Amino acid sequence: MSPSSSNSNDRGSMETEGNKPVISHIDTASQENGEHEGSTSSIDIVMERKLVRKLDIRMLIWSFFAYFANLLDRNNLQNAFTMGMKDDLGLNSEVYNWAVTMFFIGYVVLQIPSNMIITKLLPRWFLPSVVVAWGTIVCFMSLITTHQALWGCRLLMGLVEAAFYPGMIFLLGSWYTKEELGKRMMMFTTGNQVSGAFGGLIAGGIADHLDGAAGLAGWKWLFIVEGLIGVVIGLVGYFALPNFPHHKTYWLTEEERQTAIKRIERQGSKVKSATFNLKTITNVLATPYAWLQVINFSCIYIGNQMSLNFAIVLREMGYEVAFSNYMNTPAYLFGAITAICVAWSSDRTGDRIWHVALTELWVGVWYLILAIVGHGNNPPALLFVGVYAIAVNISLPALCLAWVTEIYQNDHNSRAVAIAFINAVGNLAPNFINLRAWVVSDAPAFFNGKMTSMGMSFGAVILTLFIAYLLRIEFMLPQPVERKGVKDLEEADTYSKP
Repeated sequence: MSPSSSNSNDRGSMETEGNKPVISHIDTASQENGEHEGSTSSIDIVMERKLVRKLDIRMLIWSFFAYFANLLDRNNLQNAFTMGMKDDLGLNSEVYNWAVTMFFIGYVVLQIPSNMIITKLLPRWFLPSVVVAWGTIVCFMSLITTHQALWGCRLLMGLVEAAFYPGMIFLLGSWYTKEELGKRMMMFTTGNQVSGAFGGLIAGGIADHLDGAAGLAGWKWLFIVEGLIGVVIGLVGYFALPNFPHHKTYWLTEEERQTAIKRIERQGSKVKSATFNLKTITNVLATPYAWLQVINFSCIYIGNQMSLNFAIVLREMGYEVAFSNYMNTPAYLFGAITAICVAWSSDRTGDRIWHVALTELWVGVWYLILAIVGHGNNPPALLFVGVYAIAVNISLPALCLAWVTEIYQNDHNSRAVAIAFINAVGNLAPNFINLRAWVVSDAPAFFNGKMTSMGMSFGAVILTLFIAYLLRIEFMLPQPVERKGVKDLEEADTYSKP
C-alpha cells in the first residue's frame, strides 16, 4: 500500500506502507450511522492545499515557537547552573538532579488527565493558556532563594506543562493526514533544537551583559527573559490555533472545515470524541503497543542526555561560561536540520520503523565510541563530532508518537490517552535512571551515562523491530470503541475573533 492509496476499500485490516504497518480501519458501525457519509467523496485539491497552507502558517508555526519556549524554559537549568545559581543556592549534584526530576514528576501526574480533558475542550483557548501559565512561573523563579523553592517551582512547571506536548501532538494528528504528519510533527519538535541553539545564545548574552544589572544575578535575568518569551508566544496562540475539525474556528471557512473532516475520515481516523469508557482504557493498557512504546520512548529519550549536558561538559573541561553556552547553538541547529531530513524521508517512503531503528543504531554506536575513548574523557575534536552526530536523536520521540497516532487512529479517545501515557511515563522513567547514570559530578567524562545511553539506544532498535513484527501479524490490535455519547460540538466556537 502506497501513501497515496488511503482510499482503499479494505476495511478493518492491517496493511503495509513500505516497511510501515498501518491500521487502515473505518468503523463499520459508525459508517452505518452516517458518520462517514461523504468522507470518501472527491476532495477539491485547490481547497485542500489552501487548508493545509493555512494550517501550516498558523498552527504549525505557532506550535514550533510554543515548543521553542517550552524547551527553553524546561532546559534552562543547566545554563542557570553555570551562571551562578549553583553557588547562590548551594546546589550539589544530587540537589541539581532532583530539581530536574521534580519537573518530570509533575509532568507525569497531569499528562493523561490533561489529554482526556482536551478532547472535550477548545484547544485554541486551552493550549495557549498553558503556555502563558508556565511562562509566568518561570519569571517568578527569579525570586527563589533556596533549593526547596527551586524544587517547588520545577514541580509546578511540570504540572502546568503536562498538557502542552501531548495536547499539541494530538491536535496535529487531528488535522494532518499520514502523508503529512511526520514532517509536521518534526517541524513542531525542531523547536526543541532551536531552543537549545538560541538558549545557549540567550544565556551567553545575559551572562555577558545583564549579570549584576539592577542588582540581579545573571541566572535570575535568564528566568525573567525566557519566561516572558513564553508569555508573549502564549498570547499569540489565542489568534493562531484552530480547534478540532468538528469545532468551528473563526479563521477557517465552513468549506475548509468540511474538507478537513473528509481528509481525516477518508484514512479511517475518528474526528469526534465519544464518552470515555472501559474500552478506551483497555485499548491502551490491555494491548501491548502502549507498554512497548513507553519502553521504546524511554530508551530513545535517554539518548538526549549528551546534548542536554553539553554545556556542563564544556564548563568542566575548563571553557568559559559564555563559550560553553554558545557552543550549544551550532550542534542544536545541525540536529534540527538532520531531524527534518529524517522526517521528510519517513513521510516520503511511508516508513516509520526503519527510520527509528537505524537512527537509534547510529546514536548507540556514537555513545559507544564516546564511552570507550579515554574512558569518557574525550579529546575536544571527538567530543564535538560526537555531540553533532547524536543531536539527531532529540526530535526522534516525535516520529515515535507519529507512529503511535497511526496505531491508535481508529479511536479518538484511545489516541489521546495513548499519546499522553507514552509521553508521560516515557519522560519520567529516564529521569530516575539519570539520577544514577548522568550524575553532574561525573562531568566531563560521564562514562556511566554514556554507557547507559548506548545500551538503551541499542535496546530501542530491538524494541522497534519487535513492535513492527506484532503489527505485521496483527497481534491484539487496538479496536474501535462503540460510538455512544458523541456530542455535536460544531457550534462550540463561533466565527467571532477573540
